[in-house]
Amino acid sequence: MEIKMCVLDEDKECDGCLECEICDLDPNKICDNCGKCLDIKDVASIKIDKIYLDPNEYNEGKK
Repeated sequence: MEIKMCVLDEDKECDGCLECEICDLDPNKICDNCGKCLDIKDVASIKIDKIYLDPNEYNEGKK
């Protein structure tokens, strides 16, 4: 039988306490992967500095 280690304390063997399943924001709740603790945004954006239409121009810019 393989020993499973605790994900919160690498020096401790898992004893099934389920502390790792508790919500970080509400200790009375089991984590349901809502993402609120990660501050995930619904909309993301990327700033584009330049668009290369010619592959040679792109290769010159890398030098």
